[in-house]
Amino acid sequence: MRSATRKEEALWLLERLVPGTGVNNLHLAFRVAGELDLARLDRVLSVLVRRHPALRTVFRDGETGLSKEILADLPVAFEERECPADEADAQLAAFVAAPFELDGGALLRALRLRCGNEDVCCVVVHHLNFDTVSAGVLHEEFVAVYDAFTAGEAVPAELAGTAVTLDEAEPTPAGLAFWRDQLRDVRPAELELSCGRPDVAEPNLAGSQVTWSFAAETVEVVRELRKALRVPEAVVLLAAYYLLLHAHGAGPDLVVGSPMNVRGPETARAVGYHVNVTPLRLRVDPAEAFRGLVRRTRDVFFGALTHLDVPVDNLLAEIPRTGSSWRHTVFRHVFNYVPDTGRPAFRLGGLPAEPFAAEAGFSKFDLEFFLLPSADGIRVRAAHYTEVLRQADVQAFVRRYEALLVSLADDLDRPVGDVRVFSAEDDAVLGKANRTGKPVRWPSVPAAVAAAVEERPEAIAVEDGDRKVTYLQLWDTAAVTGERLREAGVAPGEVVALIAPRSAELAAAALGVWLAGATYLPLDPDHPEQRIAYQLADSGAKVALAEVPLPAGADCRALALAPIGSVPSRPAGPLPGTGAPAYLIYTSGSTGRPKGTVIGHPALANLISHFAGELDHHGQAGTLWLTTFSFDISALELFLPLATGGRLVVAPDEARVDGSVLKGLMGRHEVSTLQATPTTWRMVIGDVSGELAGRTVLCGGEPLPATLARQLVDTGCELWNVYGPTETTIWSAAGRVHADGTGLITAGGPIGNTTVFLTGPSGQELPVGVTGELCIAGAGLAAGYHQRPELTAARFAVHPRHGRYYRTGDLARWLEDGTLELLGRADRQVKLRGNRIELAEVESVLLAHDEVAAAAVVVAGDPSDDAVLVAFVEATAEPGMVDRLWAHAGAQLPKSAVPQEFVVVDRIPLTGNDKADYPELTRRAAARTVQHPTTTGEELKLDPLTASVLALFQELLDRGDIGPATNFFLSGGHSLLAAKLAQRIKHLTGVRVRLADIFAQPTPTTLADFVLAAQSQP
Repeated sequence: MRSATRKEEALWLLERLVPGTGVNNLHLAFRVAGELDLARLDRVLSVLVRRHPALRTVFRDGETGLSKEILADLPVAFEERECPADEADAQLAAFVAAPFELDGGALLRALRLRCGNEDVCCVVVHHLNFDTVSAGVLHEEFVAVYDAFTAGEAVPAELAGTAVTLDEAEPTPAGLAFWRDQLRDVRPAELELSCGRPDVAEPNLAGSQVTWSFAAETVEVVRELRKALRVPEAVVLLAAYYLLLHAHGAGPDLVVGSPMNVRGPETARAVGYHVNVTPLRLRVDPAEAFRGLVRRTRDVFFGALTHLDVPVDNLLAEIPRTGSSWRHTVFRHVFNYVPDTGRPAFRLGGLPAEPFAAEAGFSKFDLEFFLLPSADGIRVRAAHYTEVLRQADVQAFVRRYEALLVSLADDLDRPVGDVRVFSAEDDAVLGKANRTGKPVRWPSVPAAVAAAVEERPEAIAVEDGDRKVTYLQLWDTAAVTGERLREAGVAPGEVVALIAPRSAELAAAALGVWLAGATYLPLDPDHPEQRIAYQLADSGAKVALAEVPLPAGADCRALALAPIGSVPSRPAGPLPGTGAPAYLIYTSGSTGRPKGTVIGHPALANLISHFAGELDHHGQAGTLWLTTFSFDISALELFLPLATGGRLVVAPDEARVDGSVLKGLMGRHEVSTLQATPTTWRMVIGDVSGELAGRTVLCGGEPLPATLARQLVDTGCELWNVYGPTETTIWSAAGRVHADGTGLITAGGPIGNTTVFLTGPSGQELPVGVTGELCIAGAGLAAGYHQRPELTAARFAVHPRHGRYYRTGDLARWLEDGTLELLGRADRQVKLRGNRIELAEVESVLLAHDEVAAAAVVVAGDPSDDAVLVAFVEATAEPGMVDRLWAHAGAQLPKSAVPQEFVVVDRIPLTGNDKADYPELTRRAAARTVQHPTTTGEELKLDPLTASVLALFQELLDRGDIGPATNFFLSGGHSLLAAKLAQRIKHLTGVRVRLADIFAQPTPTTLADFVLAAQSQP
């Protein structure tokens, strides 16, 4: 027995990861029109097994690792079955997928499947003994020997005796040095795509494939690119593959695996595992022309060809791992150029036959492109790991790949970052979604209100408690306000602060500011004086219409709000022009300094016009004014009814937290439209659920959890999920959540006269299904940030196709139906111990738990060192609650994303905009006290099994500082050592432990508990 090589061990480790499967099985199969002689098939197989030592090689999975031996003889025979023709594919697939045991037995089996009037023959060989080149050799020799036996002849002379073999030499120092230099500082975590699904902790390596044929025009383009760039066709196709991966979020430092045959001219027909998958590393520079990228791709490709003696598996111990991921490789995507693959139809023993391939059912890589050029054209067979990429994702990949190749030919010197990697299907979906042009009903909101006043002056405009205010009364009070502001020296375009609770007087004051030609600044009277003082000073407000005292030292004149019923001494004057800002609103900045956003009249008019049409808002429909006035979404509640002749129903602050108060308002005032954040809806849904049927409900400002969406839809309301940043005027996208309430909760599509697109890290526009930063252009765009040109320049930009736009900092992706799925904030993505974690995703999972009313996750500690995830959950602190949350999160999240601590609270602190107060929660997490037990070595008492497992950890990791809670993978452990650990545990206890089990239980204590639990099973 000899020890297996490193690359053979790599196949063994992969098999240990998914035991009981044929993940490493390869096969050769063909259909024959007629019946083959079974005894003759057995003779042929025996000849070929005796001829090729690789087919007689067996492997043993032992306590010390993997070993191998070449047997002098290995009896083999065809298994015979019969089945209906329509079941042949399924039976063959099952035969191919059945696992081999590495117990010293044959790693080859054969089947003759009799299906009506035809036979299907299949030979399955383990990858340890075989590769695709071997399959071609075996096919040719099988046909030649069978034909000879059919004719009554002996084995052909050229096939007699033992075939040539290849004993691969150990890697040379020069080869190792070359690849170490190539892979220095490589970061495998950057290879993850921004589409599909996140990796799972326990893989099954289930695979599928998509086959795609290029159009004749595309084939001609590829041929012309090859000529123009003077490189082999494989290099052109590989360079385009790098661009395809980069356009889908990988890189820019990319490593692609490429299988390369290590046989020389003398051993060209050697059967065995003689392929090395070389890691081809290349950085994509968006500013570089495709011509330059191809040149560098050529250098990488040919550099690898001259250093094929080093399997990448020999270098894996030197490559950084990503946390406790099951992956331990430097690539997740593979490029395989296989010219002249399809073996044509042939005859076997005089009978017509043709090659046949069974569906393997496994994929070792996220995505593997097989480029199959032939005289008839170019085909792409895209194999993929189904846990990560769906069939639809891969179909989109191959369509975009073809479109990319065609577009590259237009200009070889164009920067590759300017190339849109879109298929025709992408253009159709996004073109339809962004076809939002529609007329705006009014030049401005004050013009709309003025028209409503003229049409129905005595209609009720505002219901404020028991008061009913007509449109004429509201307008007259606004006119008085405008008159007083002009008398106070307020000039057109200047800022007037409004500091008062929601009321009919506040509504009139906002209109009055506009009638004075000024811009209003909404401030919350309940905010701290320091915040109000800053905003007054930063905005330059000279006058404040206020019902509370101004902060001490404020350089601002205070005026009381005009009471309803005030009569102007002169006409209101002309309506404000659309060039002046409508309002200035402050939100918290990333640095803690509030930033003011300037919203123009046309932007606000576009928003109100869109929702007036979308919600069919007209007549005396009642809209609840529920949101804090300083929160921008309050403006929609205020002006939607007043612009359309409806009724504005003023709600007290208690209605946001007390469902019984809200329920009473809805009943008394016949409210038809309500808007609130998910936080508010969660607090009131229990009381108001019976009152929402037939009403229009808007939910936005935070992600809408599916559980809450179902609760709201079940009330019978018309539920809309709305999305938009302040900088694009309240809402930029809206989507109806339909009655079944079971589908994906999306943000719908862009509202009227709005364009939405997504960009990747290099600024490239992204197609359907790819996650990127959401950008918004169109009529709702703000003028920018008040007195902060540097921030305006950073967040607002000009796109060559879409014009001026705003970078939201939100992550999203387009779905196939042209709607947007929101995926949290880009700046709430954290990296802990090599794993990228989206905190919003963790919160979404926790919110799906039936006992959780609200959730907020923060990072405590140094992310580069001792940081942990702390989850604050709003729930009842019952016994076992934390354990249930831990189990719930662990069942749905990667292990790295499961919070290390759960803090159950009565109420999560909120900001003035009814959103979770993350800064406060971060402070609480940092100030928490965690009790760690202090145990000396003498005091440490372990049960015998845990002590034995701990000793194995110490031996395999060669460390003396291992304790019961030491993480195997964070202490120098890797897949090979883990496989040896599993073997030692099986020898010690009789329990079979998978690699995935060690990833899930990486400490001596938890692993011992796992083994103990397995021993107790019947």
